[in-house]
Amino acid sequence: AGKLVEMNVVSANNLTVPLNSSVAYPVGTEINILQVGAGQTTVVATAGVTINNAAGLKLRAQWSSATLIKRATDTWVLVGDISA
Repeated sequence: AGKLVEMNVVSANNLTVPLNSSVAYPVGTEINILQVGAGQTTVVATAGVTINNAAGLKLRAQWSSATLIKRATDTWVLVGDISA
C-alpha cells in the first residue's frame, strides 16, 4: 500500500488482489501499478474479491500505469491506462 508495484516481466503476467482476510488493507488504500516489462499485466481478483473498472483489467502497454483503490472490505476499483 502506498508504494509503486513494478511489473517487470517479459511475458504475460498477473497481479492478484487478495481477500481482506489475507491482507487487510484499510478502505481508501491506493496501490499504484506500473507495467515496466513488455509482458502485459492483468489484474486478477481472488475468489470473493470484486474489481470494478471502466475498460478492463489489463494494463494497456509497456509503461502503462494504473491504480487500485479499495472501496469496501473486498471491493476495489481499477483506474488508469487499462484495456479489455
